Amino acid sequence: MLVTNFAVFLRKFQKVLSLFVSFVLGPTEGFVMRHRILNGTLLAGIVAMGVGLTSEFFREGFEIGGLIALWVAFGFACIFYYLARFQHQFQVLILPTFIISSLTSFLQIQYSGGIVSANVMLLAPILVLNMLILGKKFDWLAIVFFVGALFAVNTVQGIHPEWFFDYSSEKARSEDFLITGISILFLLGLMLRTLNRSYEDAIGEVSRLKYQQDGDYYLTSLLTRPLSGIRIRSQSVHFQSYIKQKKAFQFKNKEYELGGDICVADQIVLRGRSYCVFANGDAMGKSMQGAGGVLVFGTAFRALIERTHREGILSGYFPERWLHTALNDLNDVFEGFDGSMSMSLLLGLVDEENGFLYYINADHPFPIRFREGKANFLSEEATNFKLGMQKDKARIETCWIRPGDTIIIGSDGRDDLGMGMDATDNRVINVDHTSILKQVEESEGDIERLGLRLQKIGELTDDLSLLSIRFHPQTQLDAKTREMNLEEPIRLLKKNNDFEALTLLTTYADLYASDPAVWKLLYRVYRKLEKPAEAGRAAENFSNNHPSGLQMILDGAIQYAKASLIEEAIDMAERIYSRKPDVIPVIKILVRLYKKSKRPERAEEYQKEIHRLQRESLES
Repeated sequence: MLVTNFAVFLRKFQKVLSLFVSFVLGPTEGFVMRHRILNGTLLAGIVAMGVGLTSEFFREGFEIGGLIALWVAFGFACIFYYLARFQHQFQVLILPTFIISSLTSFLQIQYSGGIVSANVMLLAPILVLNMLILGKKFDWLAIVFFVGALFAVNTVQGIHPEWFFDYSSEKARSEDFLITGISILFLLGLMLRTLNRSYEDAIGEVSRLKYQQDGDYYLTSLLTRPLSGIRIRSQSVHFQSYIKQKKAFQFKNKEYELGGDICVADQIVLRGRSYCVFANGDAMGKSMQGAGGVLVFGTAFRALIERTHREGILSGYFPERWLHTALNDLNDVFEGFDGSMSMSLLLGLVDEENGFLYYINADHPFPIRFREGKANFLSEEATNFKLGMQKDKARIETCWIRPGDTIIIGSDGRDDLGMGMDATDNRVINVDHTSILKQVEESEGDIERLGLRLQKIGELTDDLSLLSIRFHPQTQLDAKTREMNLEEPIRLLKKNNDFEALTLLTTYADLYASDPAVWKLLYRVYRKLEKPAEAGRAAENFSNNHPSGLQMILDGAIQYAKASLIEEAIDMAERIYSRKPDVIPVIKILVRLYKKSKRPERAEEYQKEIHRLQRESLES
């Protein structure tokens, strides 16, 4: 029972003491460090002068004229202390406090009888306190003033010793020295307590803000998490991602990361064929700014995928047109931020059936192909500006992914590695963009090992993201089977038995629709039979299974045009233009097709493009 009562009393005492200290030094919610120091200085001055005045009163009464000044200083210190409770009076009271503390110290020196030790003891804490009150901008003023004053007092003491109080006895001298020492110890103690309280509150405020900031980071990371990642269930195309964001933080004893890099992959169906769509982006800025870009891009990209799944228009596009449409939509979103947000991007599609890769590089680091132990760049050219800064129509790059190949895409964090310090203590950043090739070879194309290796050879100065693509075909047409099935149609074609060959080829095409050879033969047959619409469809089917054959795509466009299927012809011609935008004959075909489709404005645009290319050709 006694212990319980004592514990209750102790808690109440601590509460009262906390309220008293808060009143003395200023409330925590109104924290301003110099404001606290001012309060502590004034209170310490009040106590010190009170002790000195009480001692002199009991010993001398009011006979000493100099005590009047001390009493005046004491009264003003009390007034200023209570005025300093109001923060808006803080700036006004700095100069009066400086004067009061100086006056008090010099009067104390005068009545200490010129004791050197007492002078130094008194001036040291007063000097420190005034430096803290004045702040860094004027702390030199306090130093110069007090040092000069100390020399002046000592000089005046030697010239006019009669101006200083002469102790009547050794006992009085000892008493005054003891009182001065006690006052200064109290002054120093309160000064340290004031500073400690200020620093504690500062650290507490910083910790609170840090926790609040980490909470914001955590909520943002929760928003970005579902927008990225691999959502593919393909049996033939395999993706792997690795992300190491520069900003790492801790929230509720768990480690999280936040940044502007994103790797995302999904599946879509275009014109009846299944494609894996992927993106590796690097948003402008780091931590919250970069994460904002990821949120914008991830949301827009997700909406684009959903639109493709639901709308027949997008799902009816060829891969090239879908990529252009996707890039333009994403760019329009970022343009809405008027340059305050942008993103470098590599956006692409992989045909799940044949492993053909289409991609657009929007100012992103060059993609890498790792094949048979050697790493090389697929293309050393960025074909478009960053999202939010797009100006020209982007060119689409293509390549075959062979079984055993690894395509590696990464942000510029893979190159911008800190390599230590130079002789002049300046930070050294890697500027060799080809050094990544050696690291890919050393990592054997494994991006997990590559990411860890990059962090070992240098310090990450930016977010790092890596995305790898591998292709493993599920079914491959046996060469002997193809040869046996096509041997008879080829023999009939040589004998000009076109109708018999056509019957065999259509039967074979129904069984092996993914064999480009049969569609090439069908194209030849339909041309000979003057069936341009069927020839165009055969060329289209050939290009679906063998997308790198640009000549067949062009032939398909011509056949569709002959059959008056203008829109189909435009789609085929646009496929070539998106990959080879500087081929003038293709652009001329587009000009004629758009005129036939009664879209003269598009025909005029392409006519201007022809003039520009011809002018550049003459200038070179």
